[in-house]
Amino acid sequence: MLLASALAVAATANPCADPEPRYACPDLVMRAPYNMKLIRTPKRQLLAATNAIVNVGDGPLEVRGTRTQSSRFQIPARQVLRGRTTQTAPLVLPPRGRLNFFDTRTRGVYWKYHNAASFTLRRVSATGTVGAVRRTGKKVDYCFRDLTKVKRLDTGKRYAGTPRSRQFGACSKDGGDRQLTLGTSVGWADIYPYRYPQNNLDVTGLAGCFLYTLKADPENELVELSESNNAGSVVVRLPWKGPGRRGCPRATEDPGNVPTPLAGTDDAQTEDEPSQPPAQPEDPYGY
Repeated sequence: MLLASALAVAATANPCADPEPRYACPDLVMRAPYNMKLIRTPKRQLLAATNAIVNVGDGPLEVRGTRTQSSRFQIPARQVLRGRTTQTAPLVLPPRGRLNFFDTRTRGVYWKYHNAASFTLRRVSATGTVGAVRRTGKKVDYCFRDLTKVKRLDTGKRYAGTPRSRQFGACSKDGGDRQLTLGTSVGWADIYPYRYPQNNLDVTGLAGCFLYTLKADPENELVELSESNNAGSVVVRLPWKGPGRRGCPRATEDPGNVPTPLAGTDDAQTEDEPSQPPAQPEDPYGY
């Protein structure tokens, strides 16, 4: 009984929290929503936003899956942590999340990590208090890839350990793949433009001040250096007339109040995208 309990604790403990860490761990940061656009359909108004998941840790995010006959389009995902030295073998963690062969409807079908992020909208009162979630978004499946290199805001330099070239490429579109690896290297970002499928929240019929929040790894399935910096958010006024708070108060419980450490990104392309959308004036990062 005691041995079983000890093994259970060992299996669920965060190796990245070890005071003498043996493994190089990722740290996912979600940039606050930007390049926001209102998309009107015959029945709905959708507030779309470009989003970027960035790895600012000291090791790569790496997720692997093996497809079997019984798991053709949903595969248990196992995170891999690499040792800080060549003497330390990689650590393969027990399965926690899953990989989906996800149909984007308009951009093709890809192997993606499920529950990689969340979109939420919460009302902000006149005093800045943030209320309960009013709307949630549909986009929860992300590729995890090396799309764009980023720099630190404080120094303008690359993050230590940033590889010069992509280590994790585009997501596989082959439903017959047996071995899959997704990931994002240190100092790289996975970015989806506002016009990508499901990159939005339904704001039909809403009026007032709201907190529009994006959060990486909302279920804490992935092991990281920190879980406190996963969210990025902006206050918006609805009906949407443009970016900015437009008279709304600052949110007192804003999960995105820590500046996202991004700057000076290189040019990059997203899945089946000819180019990134042009930056709006409130976007100081240029991607």
